[in-house]
Amino acid sequence: MSFKELFKPELMALNMQAADQIDFFSQVSDRLLEQNVVKETFKAAISERENNYPTGLQLENFAVAIPHTDVVHVKEAFVAVNRLSNPIDFYQMGTDDVVVPVKDILVLGIKDPKKQVGLLAELMGAFADPSFVEKYEKATTIEEITALINQYHPPPPPPPPPPPP
Repeated sequence: MSFKELFKPELMALNMQAADQIDFFSQVSDRLLEQNVVKETFKAAISERENNYPTGLQLENFAVAIPHTDVVHVKEAFVAVNRLSNPIDFYQMGTDDVVVPVKDILVLGIKDPKKQVGLLAELMGAFADPSFVEKYEKATTIEEITALINQYHPPPPPPPPPPPP
């Protein structure tokens, strides 16, 4: 299942105001609970997982966070796009001391753990694609972001190296 299939415009929030991660996770968890895609346990679980396994990514010209939690806290699979008015700090994935100021946060609701790695790779690939990032940053409405995601096609993989002579 690709992130296009999991993307839900009704879960998107643009121009969010959040003082910090705690405030962000509280707001987004309440919204996801209202939409009936997560369980009551989601809020505490996503905060705890982010503390233990940071999800900030500083890419070449763009920073994004991709927080998620265990499948037991999710009712329905989703990708919820959130754009903050002002950045908040996340730690770089794989570290506990590299701070990444982030305005764009993609909250994942994963139901099948076997597909998590592929989903994360697909999202990271999109946000590592300069053409996609340029269009994403220019998009200012839910409709524009929805259209961009629906039209996105990952770049083809590089050709394999020629065999040795």
